[in-house]
Amino acid sequence: MSSNGSHGGSDSRHIAVIGGGIIGCSAAFHLLRSGVRRVTVIDAGQPGAATTSAGAGFVSHWSAGMIPLGEEGLQLQQYGLDFYRRLHEVGVEIGYRPNGTLIMALTEDGRERFVRPVLDSSYAPTEMQDLNAAQIGQKMQGLIDPARVHSAAYNPHGTQLDTKLAMGVLTGQISKLGGIFRSNTRVTAVHDAGDRVTIETDQGSLEADGVIVAAGAWNNQVISGLGWKLPLLRVVATRIITDDRGLPSTIPTVQCRELRLWLRETFGAVMWGTGRHYKPLYKTDDNEIEPGQPHNIELMRETSEQELAELQTVFPPLRGSTIASWAQGVPCYTPDNGLIVGKVPGSDNVVVVGGDNESGVTHGPGLGRLSCELVLGQTPFVSVQRFRVDRYASDAFKSEAEIEAAMPAWGARHEASRFGREA
Repeated sequence: MSSNGSHGGSDSRHIAVIGGGIIGCSAAFHLLRSGVRRVTVIDAGQPGAATTSAGAGFVSHWSAGMIPLGEEGLQLQQYGLDFYRRLHEVGVEIGYRPNGTLIMALTEDGRERFVRPVLDSSYAPTEMQDLNAAQIGQKMQGLIDPARVHSAAYNPHGTQLDTKLAMGVLTGQISKLGGIFRSNTRVTAVHDAGDRVTIETDQGSLEADGVIVAAGAWNNQVISGLGWKLPLLRVVATRIITDDRGLPSTIPTVQCRELRLWLRETFGAVMWGTGRHYKPLYKTDDNEIEPGQPHNIELMRETSEQELAELQTVFPPLRGSTIASWAQGVPCYTPDNGLIVGKVPGSDNVVVVGGDNESGVTHGPGLGRLSCELVLGQTPFVSVQRFRVDRYASDAFKSEAEIEAAMPAWGARHEASRFGREA
């Protein structure tokens, strides 16, 4: 697998990456491709087994009317699209499907609030299509009842992949390049002495010349000893996969903000999740969670029981479906929906990256490359000014509830709360 990052030469520094999800593994891959000979990935569990493998696995140009990340975000999104295409070209199945992304409205009001901004965005690709209900029905090949929808913006450049399969290939590439994985190793503290970084773990300590912290929902725990706290709202997100519904593998991903829904085909089944049943971690009984995936059965049951009746009127293949599997991850949201990447203030050798806002699979490859470039002192391929760590003071928010309250409204109908059916 090739990379657009700089590579060649030999760098004797030892760089440790804390967190084995898509961002951390992408960072490790780019470090190795840049010529760093000693790269260690430390994960409290198994690489890719936490939030990344619970991800929906769709990638698109979210800067076009969806997430306010501007030109810099668009560059990262395109990098992600190119990265997974190259990963697919390794020749091992990752569930790669270049099927596009459908941003759908159920009503005229929904079109104006959620579809129109996508169509009119200056970041929309020239190939973006404006579809009516009949065209949606044709494009979606039986997944959507055209009588139940209004219109949509279709981006043919969106792609889908299976996150578990993709991570398996990526970790294989890292091992092939000489990277070392230290699994089932929990980091308890990080200390930057200026010339060296000491990483304390429950399996002993190790030293490195530089560290990239990509621990997702556990980022603040890892960097706490460095005297900085990121404004991260940790949210339990549930995704459900039905039994095989016989769907073709050529169907685009669906985003419907009126339902706060994402939905896609995966190996003949339907995979879906809805923000109406995403729940901030501080509102659950598991305010502090062990590294890995949550297993909140009650939240999963609420998701299925309270959503399915409405969803199956729009998506006929959900009628009569059963749950084949489900998973939960803990994506982290930020007050401005912006990503975070940069050196921890006061530290010369520790880069922290996160704040994925549920778009870690899309932005992970680019954020990994940026982290690599920053820890090595190279010029970032994308400006990191809007993603800088210190855009919020360490003490700007006293609680995750304050972070949630500061987040921009998703739309006029949801300005009370981004998550929960009561919005």
